Amino acid sequence: MIRQGWRQRPFLTLAFVVAVLATLFFAGRALTFAVTLSYRAEQPVAGWMTPRYIARTYGLDRDAIAALLGTEDRDDLRQPIDAIAREQARPASDLIAIVQTAVDAQDAAE
Repeated sequence: MIRQGWRQRPFLTLAFVVAVLATLFFAGRALTFAVTLSYRAEQPVAGWMTPRYIARTYGLDRDAIAALLGTEDRDDLRQPIDAIAREQARPASDLIAIVQTAVDAQDAAE
């Protein structure tokens, strides 16, 4: 059947095969992200995480995270916790502990 379609309409057949492959690829990516997102939410807060990532992964409010980290005056919260700690001349472990406490408190409230 594919050979017959290829002989009659090669461009259409190729487009169909590409569409099927793209569908499988994006379905696989969606499944991978769904599985890893639930796994990530069970992991503790780490220095490489940004406030934006923490808000999305753990379901915290971005403004609350900014208040905890002392970055309320910024528009962009895409710096990792390690970089924020360096700017504030504080140990990153202190900021991580503060955010982890907020994550744990929200988990306990749910």
